[in-house]
Amino acid sequence: MKIFFKTFGCRVNQIETESLREKIISAGHSLASSEEDADYIVVNTCSVTAKADSDCLSFLRRCSSRSRAGIAVSGCLATLSPKKIAAAAPRARIFGNSEKEDMAAFVCGRDMIRDFSSVTGFYGHSRAFVKIQDGCNLRCSYCLVNQARSRLMSKPLRAAVSEIKRLVDSGFSEIVLCGTRLGYYRCPETKADLAGLMSELFSLDRVFRIRFSSVESAELSDGLLKVLAGGGDKFCNYFHVPLQAGSDEVLRDMARPYDTALYRAKIEQIRSLFDNVGIYCDIIVGYPSETAEFFEKSERFVREINFSGLHVFSFSARANTRAALLKPLPPRVVAARSKEMRALDSGLRAVWAAGQTGKETQALSFGNKDGFASALSSNFTELRLTEPRKAGLLLKAKIIKAEGCLCYAEPL
Repeated sequence: MKIFFKTFGCRVNQIETESLREKIISAGHSLASSEEDADYIVVNTCSVTAKADSDCLSFLRRCSSRSRAGIAVSGCLATLSPKKIAAAAPRARIFGNSEKEDMAAFVCGRDMIRDFSSVTGFYGHSRAFVKIQDGCNLRCSYCLVNQARSRLMSKPLRAAVSEIKRLVDSGFSEIVLCGTRLGYYRCPETKADLAGLMSELFSLDRVFRIRFSSVESAELSDGLLKVLAGGGDKFCNYFHVPLQAGSDEVLRDMARPYDTALYRAKIEQIRSLFDNVGIYCDIIVGYPSETAEFFEKSERFVREINFSGLHVFSFSARANTRAALLKPLPPRVVAARSKEMRALDSGLRAVWAAGQTGKETQALSFGNKDGFASALSSNFTELRLTEPRKAGLLLKAKIIKAEGCLCYAEPL
């Protein structure tokens, strides 16, 4: 059969789809170029926002009406709202997150390895993403993830190290470690934490670097940061640390496990340990209890921290969460604040890019992207190279100028 794979949402979803793709292709099937060309369509859904729900359901309705292909659906929307999936695509076979390891066997019609998280490559990518943890038991007032992925689990340390060794040996020079709650990693066999895993990886006699996807500020322990700072070029000087709000009042209403003082102290600690470190965050705008004063506090806090960039989300009420019971802010207020925060993000990214001029960095070449030779620096600065380089190659480069949020660099 020809199979079309579609992924919505986070990197954990991307890894799970890649794992499934590998197993199905290894069973003798091939990739379809589009859903219309497919004999079977495999969809991994997201439900983090109302827009994510809408995008997933729109795609499924289109597949159901335009294609006669079989459809298999998993992911967070399939777990939380299977009736919505069934209404959008009546012939779809739905797998909740607890059943997703059965998808390959169902699509292929034969017994298959029940594993939805390990990969041997990463189709179409210069970097490889590795899932080492799944599940969240935080009770943030706005979030459904703890309902969609309630089971906490971590990949055994030996399996994670072996998987990464295979990926590096097959040519991947950057590995991105991912998890629903990455900092909660605990090896089920040895009880090693994330610091223990990183120590093992840094000891490998191979040339590669590791990047974290996202990690909570409260889980960046002193011990973990000390290990990471000793990793040298094997660890990217980059952190994505979710903030969500820069107001203690809103953080408390969100039931986030920190306040702005703890967050600020952690960022200051990171900057004391890592040179020229890129620091990014998620921030939610328009939470129901966010007054004009609290929004101003968030903006002020973001400026004071001086992030390298923001990922701005407009608040989206999710059914069966505490925040959904609160009176929402007027849409025009949310839209105006989102626009203002995104303008702040653009300004921060431009200042960050300008500050990189003249600096040397380790970069990963992406080959040609949008007609330009592109690369990604260790601290997550997007580069355009003055000379093309093979995709997937680690190289040294000097940043020669910045235009807006983009830097131009000369390979050394």
